[in-house]
Amino acid sequence: MVSRGCFVVLFHCLISLSWTSENSEHKAKKYTRPCYNEDELLNLCTDPIETCHEERGDEIKLVRIDGVKKGHVRWVELEEGRKHQMITRALKPLLFEIPEFLSEEECDHIIKLAKENGLAMSIAGFDMKAYEGDLDEDMAEADGNWTLDHDEKFAGQFSIWDVNKDSFIDADEVKHFARKRKLLYMRDDEVSAMYERLQLSKILEDGKLSRQAFAKINIKKILWYMDFLKEKSPQHRPRFSEQTWLRQDKNSDPVLRRLLERITKLTQLPEIVIQGGEWMQVVQYQPFGHYHGHLDSNPIEGPTVPCCHQNHFRKSDCRVCRFITILYYLNDVEEGGETAFLIADNTTITPQELENPNATTDEFNLSVNCHMANLVIPPRKGTAIMWYNNFIDPDSGLLGSVDRYSLHGGCDVIKGEKWVANNWLTAPTKYSRHIRSLYDVSG
Repeated sequence: MVSRGCFVVLFHCLISLSWTSENSEHKAKKYTRPCYNEDELLNLCTDPIETCHEERGDEIKLVRIDGVKKGHVRWVELEEGRKHQMITRALKPLLFEIPEFLSEEECDHIIKLAKENGLAMSIAGFDMKAYEGDLDEDMAEADGNWTLDHDEKFAGQFSIWDVNKDSFIDADEVKHFARKRKLLYMRDDEVSAMYERLQLSKILEDGKLSRQAFAKINIKKILWYMDFLKEKSPQHRPRFSEQTWLRQDKNSDPVLRRLLERITKLTQLPEIVIQGGEWMQVVQYQPFGHYHGHLDSNPIEGPTVPCCHQNHFRKSDCRVCRFITILYYLNDVEEGGETAFLIADNTTITPQELENPNATTDEFNLSVNCHMANLVIPPRKGTAIMWYNNFIDPDSGLLGSVDRYSLHGGCDVIKGEKWVANNWLTAPTKYSRHIRSLYDVSG
């Protein structure tokens, strides 16, 4: 039960995820988005062919904790004298919930650090162009060409819009068209705003569009308006939030350093894997904030595309190799803001079936389909959710294929705000075991 159109967009965003080096001339601050320049200065090895990489390759063996069964509870001591519940919430993907993993003080401190560092708009795949655009330019271009393209011609048929066959198109029928043909879930006020922007209000009869009026309007403008709304509007695009990055190395905040020690015990992974993980991402969601269904790790395999955390040569394409995601809820949300795992432990549909590009529903859209997901975990301050995005390669003991059941996302915040943080623990594949992580500054 997950949308294919949105999946393709988000999948493409993940594939193209590679941080640019625009600011490589400037030394990174204490808390910043990852900067290759500083990483290279701090790393002993910047060239993947240097021998010092090879000295570290055999140290890594990945581990997946046994989930036993759904609902299983184990107690783990991550700090002296303090035990935590570790609850198995799913086996596909292998997923655990750890209540009170962070203290209230730790949650508040991380939010404080994020605010001090400054937040910027979250962009899926760091592709700013995906969010840029000018509606006036699009509308002007459509004005100059009323001819519908081949794949748009169906929209010129009045009967496609007139669902109840009363010879009028009302707002509900416009929303029905947008949902079915564009996978766009418009609200009444957005339909009214579209009528005003396209100067259609004056030809409506009791808020409806007649067959005669329909024959005289530029349908291309309506279609392009809907496309712009879906792709560029914060409330409709795949991701709507603000974020920042907090470094977690020997020079970072002591609370964040201690958290890495706790993560090492929790995951039972080698210290080199923990040290090579991405910096902590902190995300703020305001009302309507969301992140539609996506994978945290790329399902590309083979030696030709490097892992982003090992992309020392800054190739234009790299793939995200995130073995584990640990998500922390930093506050209680008044309403909404759940994390949804769309097909966790699903036995009736496979992830591959969800990728059908001809689907007319959009289960990836968590603004409307949040509670259709198989597993929905509400935000509770201090709770951590940990899941495995990849299996372990049986031959090398390193990063294996992606677990597509790890499809997940953040549901709309309905009331209040939501703060979360993510730790992504990256890992090498059998092709890159000798290459050091860009984030590893252990020396």
